[in-house]
Amino acid sequence: MLKKIMLTSVLVFALAVCVPNKAHAAYSDGAAIGASLFFGYPNQGLALVGQFKGVPLMFGVQAVAGVLTPRYQYFGIGLTMDWWGLKIPLGQAGESDVHFYLGPGLAADAAFGSYGVWSVNAGLRMPIGFSFLIKQKWEIFLEPAPTINVIHADGDGVSILGIYMGDKDGRRNRWYLGHFLHIAFQVGFRYWF
Repeated sequence: MLKKIMLTSVLVFALAVCVPNKAHAAYSDGAAIGASLFFGYPNQGLALVGQFKGVPLMFGVQAVAGVLTPRYQYFGIGLTMDWWGLKIPLGQAGESDVHFYLGPGLAADAAFGSYGVWSVNAGLRMPIGFSFLIKQKWEIFLEPAPTINVIHADGDGVSILGIYMGDKDGRRNRWYLGHFLHIAFQVGFRYWF
């Protein structure tokens, strides 16, 4: 467990240190760093979000650890990478410039729990975001993101696009909606350099 926490800390530190010093708040190709609460897929918990100057992709690292019962503990980490192919200014909301963004992305996660419980997922996501730029530096955002889970693997086997490929308990080639479609939601802030 300590190794996993250290790995997460190193990833968060690397993203924070590597963000360039200058960017433009109104454009999606600047540099930004922020944090959010993340609900749904890949994990639930806190997320560090950021973008590098000259790279039109928004990255996210989510981490969660917890105790459900005194005997069951879990740890998970998730990664997202989104390209905002469509960004439309919607106007003003008080002192904020409001933008709508939409674009394809990728998501992956791994979760580990007590008693040998584990899962790994990789999928395609479509963030649908609303951002409120405040004084061209700070941004508050709301972002639902449906995800099509391409591959899911756990102790029971593997499913591809929701079709279970294992044969444990006679469930061979059965389709699971939970292995195919995930819905995520983020709310947080970004600071543009």
